Amino acid sequence: MDFKTWWYDTNTTKWQIIFGTILIGIVFTGTFAFLSTYQFEEWKYSGFAKSIIGILMGTVALGVITGVIIIFQSIVATDKEKNQKIFDERLSLYKDFTKQTMSIISDNILDNEEREQLKVIEKEVLMIASSETYKKWSELYNAILDLKKEEKEEIENEEEMILNISDKSIDFVNSCRKDLEIGVIDKATIKFSKDQSRAEIKKTKKFTVSNFEDYDSWLSQRTENDTKITNEDKLLHKEMHDFITEKYSGLEVKRRKRSVAFYHNNGKKVGNIYLTGRNGVSLTMIRSKDNGYKFPSINYECKNLRNDVNDCEYFNINNITILDDDIKKVIRESYEMRDKNKELLKANHPQINEILAFN
Repeated sequence: MDFKTWWYDTNTTKWQIIFGTILIGIVFTGTFAFLSTYQFEEWKYSGFAKSIIGILMGTVALGVITGVIIIFQSIVATDKEKNQKIFDERLSLYKDFTKQTMSIISDNILDNEEREQLKVIEKEVLMIASSETYKKWSELYNAILDLKKEEKEEIENEEEMILNISDKSIDFVNSCRKDLEIGVIDKATIKFSKDQSRAEIKKTKKFTVSNFEDYDSWLSQRTENDTKITNEDKLLHKEMHDFITEKYSGLEVKRRKRSVAFYHNNGKKVGNIYLTGRNGVSLTMIRSKDNGYKFPSINYECKNLRNDVNDCEYFNINNITILDDDIKKVIRESYEMRDKNKELLKANHPQINEILAFN
């Protein structure tokens, strides 16, 4: 190893200090040994020699003390400068991220260019943020990726998705404050901020799905837009709609373009009833924890809601032909998952791949 390179390497400062201390210790020990063994009295210049040695030793001691002080001052100054640079970089990154994110989600659309911007930000956050802040960012990043790609694309749970992004963005900002050592926001303020953001979004955002006044007006547009829907499916869909609204009267009903969605009074979705010419009458329900989050044992085709771990708590039942006890049980289990606040299936479940049959 090149000694000069090693000596000026800031990563080896502590070894430089140790090396210097040992070297000075050897010099001092040798000097004192020389003074104790050499008979200066027999030498006519002994007085001069002793004074010179004393001066040299005092000078060396002063030099050592000064050197140690300078070294530690240098270390402190370097750390302070480094921390200041990290602070400035983090602050700049977080502020820039906030501006870009607000711009991206302002129109509820994530086009290809914006996706590329998010990928760059993701790498910058990974490089400079703490592990906790990166996790918060990752949760927000994955939520943003679910936004629609173009204006004409329709997303059934778009409003809930935007509100979820808003919540996660506030959690990320709070973690950023911790990184910057500004201080975290208390839970009450976090809740207030989330509620305010949600209220503002609901007032100003226009989502691609509509909420029809009643079931008949919803059914009219549904059959007009999809001529392949059979009369049998229309009757079955209404039967299931009426069953849920009467059996679970506390649910909030939101009629969307292709489905009717049901929400618990805690604001969380219980499920959807779809009506399409392709899949007939179909259900989107919550996986039951009592069943190990597996598909129910029924005589209908069941599928994952998506081909990835996002929204893994839901599953689909397609082409239902009759409202039998099996379907009623699935609806009841989905309702109880929300009503009793049972633990939902999450992407970090240790058996997620087995449950979703990805193996």
